Amino acid sequence: MRRTVRAADRLPSRLPSRLPSRLPSRLPALLAGCVLAASLTACSEEQVRDAASDAAGDAACSVAREAMGQVADQAGAVADRIGADPAAAERELTALRDTLAAAEDNLGGETRARLEEARAALDGLAAEAEQHAEGTPVDRAAVQRERERLSEAVQGLREVC
Repeated sequence: MRRTVRAADRLPSRLPSRLPSRLPSRLPALLAGCVLAASLTACSEEQVRDAASDAAGDAACSVAREAMGQVADQAGAVADRIGADPAAAERELTALRDTLAAAEDNLGGETRARLEEARAALDGLAAEAEQHAEGTPVDRAAVQRERERLSEAVQGLREVC
């Protein structure tokens, strides 16, 4: 016949009635260790918070630089074609503006401000294309001003990031 061993059968018949005498002498060392661990953990949390903030800023700059670089290059080429096909130029400039607006949604601070400046310049270029499509001659000075505003926004983003 097989005998079943239960966990209760393995317990000692008598548990100690008091804690070992060595524990009180170790108590100050144990408390000092706990205080040290707590202070290291607080420092660690601050460092983790700083690292997370830096990583988020780097990611925001990366997104903004990529969006701005693509948009600025394309916008320059489209601005050169406003006189040839103003309706197409307006559509393309509006799409580029919307690209920056979408990128802005996830950004804040100076990074977002630079994208807003670029978006405003694209709005100005799209307005020039729209006016030309309606029969008004292209205002080369206005187009140049908006291109400069876009260039300044790109440069401002480079300085921020």
